[in-house]
Amino acid sequence: SASTDANTLDDYEEGTWTPSVGGTATYTYQNGVYTKIGNMVQLSARFAINVIGTGSDRSVTGRPFTGTSPYPGSFAVSYFTGLATSIYSINIDSSSSTTALGFTALSAAGTSQGSVAIFTSATRVDFGGTYS
Repeated sequence: SASTDANTLDDYEEGTWTPSVGGTATYTYQNGVYTKIGNMVQLSARFAINVIGTGSDRSVTGRPFTGTSPYPGSFAVSYFTGLATSIYSINIDSSSSTTALGFTALSAAGTSQGSVAIFTSATRVDFGGTYS
């Protein structure tokens, strides 16, 4: 039960979630885990798109909680392969008040981070982060 003492931990949860690019995409695998403590959520996930179909080429949905902070959290992509374009880096924006995570990238030809189509058939991405 919830406590009125600010120092009592009464909001802790662990679970799984399913990252998805939506549409008609099929996957080799798609799985994630999370831990929620108070308003902070730590999550990690990995997915490998078999056929992207009508799925998004830059957004993943399904995170277990929406973002409530105006700040994007802190995420890192630990592995990627089979992307739709050559890139130098990938960022993840979790500031949305939906369950979506927006993926942006610095393409090989680009000079700044931006919205780039990165997911396609045979894409694999592993990532994790913390947000509130």
